[in-house]
Amino acid sequence: MRDPKRKQVAVDTSAPTDTIPYDKAVREGQAILAKIDDAERGQLRLGELAHKLEKKYGDRTLAKFAAEIGIAKCTLDRYQTVYRAWEEKLAPGPISTSYAVLRELQTHPDRAQIIRKNPNLTKREAHELMRKREGAAKTKQEQEQEQEQEDEWLKHNRKWFKDLVAVANEASRVASVMDQCTPEQLDKLRQAVDPKLLMYVRGGGRMLFRVANRLAELLGEDLEEASAPIERPHPEATAQVAA
Repeated sequence: MRDPKRKQVAVDTSAPTDTIPYDKAVREGQAILAKIDDAERGQLRLGELAHKLEKKYGDRTLAKFAAEIGIAKCTLDRYQTVYRAWEEKLAPGPISTSYAVLRELQTHPDRAQIIRKNPNLTKREAHELMRKREGAAKTKQEQEQEQEQEDEWLKHNRKWFKDLVAVANEASRVASVMDQCTPEQLDKLRQAVDPKLLMYVRGGGRMLFRVANRLAELLGEDLEEASAPIERPHPEATAQVAA
């Protein structure tokens, strides 16, 4: 049975065990940046320091740390992002792969396998791997969406052409009524024509003719005017003119 008088020791398990003390991180960060020749190799370590840094100043800790070691906070943020992308993916010990390569591959899903296979990968080679991946990164859903959009465009274009043919046929049917008129009927028709509106008849005819020629060009056909079958006017149409 537990002794109620025995002192209980509380253990805080929420605090990370690999937190780096702030002052120690500052000294190490300054030392890394002091070695200009090793800066390329030290960037990942700076990212690790930023990631594991003791939150001595709360939300201002990272900005304070960057200022004390003499680096822009946005640069330190980038180092930290790269480190987080590679955390627990690199083998323990010295890293032969350059920081530039690690930064280039930070979003590649197979980055760990790539580095294990070729630890001396160059930045140019890493960039090429990312370029190829991005080129082939279209998901099945994106491809289906593109196909649906193309199908929708095709459906719309087919409807447009069907409407165009219907308008052309209707204009031909109405216009052909004149061919069936007697001189007496033509005289009556003349009285019904509004000269001010005749320009619209000419414009519509020219537009239909121009569209037909452009479509013929798209199809690789000759632009010679073809004699399309003309619908004979319905008897009621001729009767309307005669009335």
